[in-house]
Amino acid sequence: MFEPRGPHPEARFLEAGKLPPYKDTILATNKDSLINVATIHAMILHPHPPGWVAIPQAAHAMLAFQIADHWGNRMTPRPGPRAEVLGAVLLHDSGWDAREEPPALDPEGLPLAFDTWPEGERETLWTAAVERAALRGRYPAYLVSHHVSMLASRFGTLPHDAFLAAEEHRRAALRTDLERDPRYAQVFRTGGDDVNRAVVRTADAIAVHLARGTVGCVALPDVPQRGGPAAIELRCIGDRTYRLRPWPLAGRRLDLVAEGRALPTERFADEDGLHRAWAVAPTLRLSWTLLPTGEPAD
Repeated sequence: MFEPRGPHPEARFLEAGKLPPYKDTILATNKDSLINVATIHAMILHPHPPGWVAIPQAAHAMLAFQIADHWGNRMTPRPGPRAEVLGAVLLHDSGWDAREEPPALDPEGLPLAFDTWPEGERETLWTAAVERAALRGRYPAYLVSHHVSMLASRFGTLPHDAFLAAEEHRRAALRTDLERDPRYAQVFRTGGDDVNRAVVRTADAIAVHLARGTVGCVALPDVPQRGGPAAIELRCIGDRTYRLRPWPLAGRRLDLVAEGRALPTERFADEDGLHRAWAVAPTLRLSWTLLPTGEPAD
């Protein structure tokens, strides 16, 4: 279903007040590391008065994929090898796959969002994403490992030293192997790997801001440009319409889509009420527009 564009309020950054209910779920894909963990609720909540559109992590990854698919122009280096980089973008949050349970509530009656899952269980999700990427290829696994390690080192509130050391060891082995392959050896020799990792990181960041409904202006640092790394400014100029400066994409406009489930209210009296609403929640298709400076909006 197409969802007409409506008001664009400030997105909320929720703080979890309790853990979601536990349920045994197999996440990891490597047979040596299959474990049972709690079901974590992975939705990104996009403001949609009077409630939310709950966007699954898989749909957010598809949003990031659309951005990466159009990445690069005369001033912004393009990713390559293209197939593997786009695969990594699509798989960077694949630890959440097959986890389409309805969200839980915090003590204030607000649905828990993706950024409120228990810190102690993140490593399992990150490991699962790397292992699922590895099923598609060595270089996608290498890129996803870099990405989840960046998340663990920059945004975690708990130490993840053992996890980071294990991923560094994994990447070292992968790189040694990849450098023997002519398809990938040139990526490391020419600095293309820095570009590729930045594309995964920046496409993910832009997609998160779009899915959250960020308003105002944010700076995305250290994006490779022909003249050296620079910050990209993402500025909301209207209803799901944003400008990027400098413009890193092909063409002069990019229209994006993602689907989620529409919840009818921001707050619920209890989880039974949330689950009843979830059972009948319609699927909505949201759309966004990215523009360079000077390009007219609709």
